[in-house]
Amino acid sequence: MIGEVLVNRYEILEKIGDGGMALVYSAKDHLLNRVVAVKVLRDQFAHDEQFVERFRREARSAASLSHPNIVNIYDVGETGLNHFIVMEYVQGNNLHDLIRKQGQFSQGFIVNVGKQIAMGLAHAHYHGIIHRDIKPHNILITEEGRVKVTDFGIAQAMSATNLTQTGMVLGSVHYFSPEQARGVNVQASSDLYSLGIVLYEMITGQQPFRADSAIAIALKQIQESPAPLRNFASDLDGELEDLIFRLLAKEPQKRPASAEEVVRIFQRIERRLEAEGEEHGEQTMPLPAVKSGWKGGFSLARGKQQKKQPKKQQKKQQKSGKSKLVLILVFLLVLGGIGFGLVRLIPLLLFPDEVRVPNVVGLFELEAQRTLRDSGLILKVERSVFDNEIPAGYIISQDPLAGRLVKQQREISVWVSKGAEEVEMPSVIGLATREAKLNLTQSGFVLGSETEVFDPEVSPNTILEQWPEPGEVVAKGTAVNLVISKGQRAIVSFPLPDFKGQDFEAVKMRLGELGLILGNSWPENSTIYRAGQVIEQNPAAGTEVQQGWKIDFVYSQGQPKPAPLPQTSQELEEQPQWTHENLWKTLEVTVNVPNGPDQEVVILVIDDFGAREVYRETHKGGSRVVRTVQGRGEGAQLQVYIGAKQFLDQKFPD
Repeated sequence: MIGEVLVNRYEILEKIGDGGMALVYSAKDHLLNRVVAVKVLRDQFAHDEQFVERFRREARSAASLSHPNIVNIYDVGETGLNHFIVMEYVQGNNLHDLIRKQGQFSQGFIVNVGKQIAMGLAHAHYHGIIHRDIKPHNILITEEGRVKVTDFGIAQAMSATNLTQTGMVLGSVHYFSPEQARGVNVQASSDLYSLGIVLYEMITGQQPFRADSAIAIALKQIQESPAPLRNFASDLDGELEDLIFRLLAKEPQKRPASAEEVVRIFQRIERRLEAEGEEHGEQTMPLPAVKSGWKGGFSLARGKQQKKQPKKQQKKQQKSGKSKLVLILVFLLVLGGIGFGLVRLIPLLLFPDEVRVPNVVGLFELEAQRTLRDSGLILKVERSVFDNEIPAGYIISQDPLAGRLVKQQREISVWVSKGAEEVEMPSVIGLATREAKLNLTQSGFVLGSETEVFDPEVSPNTILEQWPEPGEVVAKGTAVNLVISKGQRAIVSFPLPDFKGQDFEAVKMRLGELGLILGNSWPENSTIYRAGQVIEQNPAAGTEVQQGWKIDFVYSQGQPKPAPLPQTSQELEEQPQWTHENLWKTLEVTVNVPNGPDQEVVILVIDDFGAREVYRETHKGGSRVVRTVQGRGEGAQLQVYIGAKQFLDQKFPD
């Protein structure tokens, strides 16, 4: 398929994945100028109409999900026998490959990945969608560490299909919940069990239940308990171990109540692991040693006995000595105070007290700054973003989260709202419904109400109107209401009566009563029908017609006037003989539609009435079409088209 362009939009670039159900390619979306991933169903599923229909329905349902930890589904379509879905292109590795390459992961990494998977599941479960096939192969991890869960909705279609291929069941039975192994209806808790299997494998490098056959593994899922995680990781966090074994409970009611609860447990473990890491990572810095003695510009050393001086001079010297001593004592006291202050201040600077982070989400920026300052923390605006729900200047999010213990003077990063982003409303009038919805959602709008109305001049599933109207300046995220064409109102067909021999004026009135329209009409001489009676009609009597159809007629203008009598024998020989001739001709046409996709068959008749279309229908490849058509006049001609190519061009037989 490399180089092929699906639905005149998605150009297949290269193959990037190969699964049991589908092949995955990278592709260029020429409409939105971006790279996407295209998953094409394998042939054995593409021919299963029940599976394809369920696949379409579930994929459209999954397309309603929008979460950072879920791979977005952009489009669902088909071309020929290829059924495909268009998804977000994620650069990174799947968790299965990471486990095989790395083998072991840090507890922090395991907790972070598990938390993000649970967040994606929580969003899906809230919208009533159960994944049913959580496994490392369906967990993508970007280069930035973002976890993306894929294949939502596809597993639902898979579960309703009798899959007997060996690889299809064996690939997922290692991660089945006991209720899935029993074949009973699954709930959201089944996804949590599969998450427990994934976490177990991240810690141990292997699935908890292994055997030589899929049935044996399924029985172990139902009956056996996994080996203790302490056998593989003696230093495993106790709360993390307890969570995994709660997820692996055989009875669904013994598992965590919801994915949201699992997220909260992971967040609690994450905070504690980070706090323990900070505690073990701190190193006490030794205070500088205080040296004994003093080195200054004067000496108190006892030396040789100095010569006696006069009493006045001796008193002056004693007074001077006392002043110096006072200064020294004052200086020492000041120095001691400074030293004492440093002894008290240095620990505060190096090891400040811990404080609990207050919640500033939803506060105005200045108020949030005061709240943090009162706790000895610093506000740092990391980013200002548009937000349709939070007014400008208010806090959207914070990091670290409220309730975390951090050191004083720690910076708390916040995102501040810039208010709603105002954009010009694009026009989707005239677009197909699916394309219009895709354009709106990818432009940042949400879908509002949909109203369907009949419109004979516009094809079905085409946008007729929209609110807000095109060109109007609105907030990004505004709900857009659509009016969609249902096409022409359903009209009941009925067989056309036989009007031959009836008075043409009375026939005209009858046409009006039936909702039919008089088309072309031609007078002809007739020796059979009286003047004013109908000779022929088109379409023929018994043809299924609908209100609004045009009906053509040939009516009698009586017998031809007799030619003047010949005066001589030569004139008698040259006198033309009038004969009645039937100008209508009938031909049975057989059309064999080539094998392959459905194609449209069109039959045209070119005769005295002009060129007109007498048949147009779409038929399956390999089918046969047999129709009887009429033409009027000597040069009546028939043309048949299959698709855009002419299949037949011939004259009606004489």
